[in-house]
Amino acid sequence: MSQAKSWHGVDRDELDWFPSLDYDKCSGCGLCALTCGNNVFGWVRSEGKPRVANPKKCVVGCTTCARVCPEDAITFPSDPKDFVRKVVIRYKIFPTVKKELEVRLSTFPDHAVHQQTASVREAEMP
Repeated sequence: MSQAKSWHGVDRDELDWFPSLDYDKCSGCGLCALTCGNNVFGWVRSEGKPRVANPKKCVVGCTTCARVCPEDAITFPSDPKDFVRKVVIRYKIFPTVKKELEVRLSTFPDHAVHQQTASVREAEMP
């Protein structure tokens, strides 16, 4: 069995989602490595640049590293919204997502917002 985690019940090895680096553009600033909370990037000290060391740890649909890259050196295989939509349809993951959400809300009741509280917050927004 795969060492990779699953994504809402889908074996992560089946999902081809991870960043690619254009080393001609990369300045070696390190924002990608510091911003990614899943340790997708490793750092090659001798080159002063990142490498995609753990591609299957990348959160499906996440593009944070690409958005913070000042050199536009990071790309993904497709549009994230389109990619996720296709995965949702192909693997029919909504029942799993609903169960995971219920577990989270039971475990972390402060993540639930009451309608009145949400309406007050929305009214306060500029």
